[in-house]
Amino acid sequence: MTAINEFIDSEKVHQLVLERFEVKPSNQPGMVAGELHQTMDMDPELVELIQDLYTNSEGFPFEKMYKFSLEEILTYLQATHRYYLMKKLPEIEQSLVDIFSKYSESYQLLASLAYFFNNYKAKLIDHIRFEEKDLFPYIQLLIKASKGVQNTLKLASNPDFSICGFMEAHACIEDELEQVSTLIKRYSGNQALPLPYKIFLNQVELFEMELRKHAIIEDHVLVPMALELERNLN
Repeated sequence: MTAINEFIDSEKVHQLVLERFEVKPSNQPGMVAGELHQTMDMDPELVELIQDLYTNSEGFPFEKMYKFSLEEILTYLQATHRYYLMKKLPEIEQSLVDIFSKYSESYQLLASLAYFFNNYKAKLIDHIRFEEKDLFPYIQLLIKASKGVQNTLKLASNPDFSICGFMEAHACIEDELEQVSTLIKRYSGNQALPLPYKIFLNQVELFEMELRKHAIIEDHVLVPMALELERNLN
């Protein structure tokens, strides 16, 4: 994985993390109406930890995030889903449209890029839709049950879903996006890439990094915390 400083100055990581809270909820594919949190009230210490994760994930002390509530972690991840669907994916798509408008007749790479990216986008939306419709609402039920707001019988109404079941079925999709940059570099060879291709490549590689950080927080923070809460309730 390419280092983050090849894409963005470390001083801008703070804005990169908070930028997702500027995206307003709407009826985007994969999002569940009424289940979104709209807040800028993130604990500064949590934001700082996420920044640290962005700049260096090796040996990152995940246990430090366990001091925060499951609701706070969930809020951040939901905001990230909005950010991907409403900002990052449209920006990458627009770059691809710009490339088509200028180089559609001169680069054989374009058809492959369009096919692969559209296919990947569909998979990513399905991935987010599953988490928004099944995982996140289930975790919200766990939180309510732990507070006595929701009867635990409500959890039993969905016997086919559990955190352990989610862990077994959870697919890693960020690796596929890396193939886009590999594809561009393979086709370009030693030739200098036109500027629109460089912009597109930069966006794809940065988004790949974003997805990896998102997956780390889900797998090492959200899921273990939810699993512990589920076991305590059972």
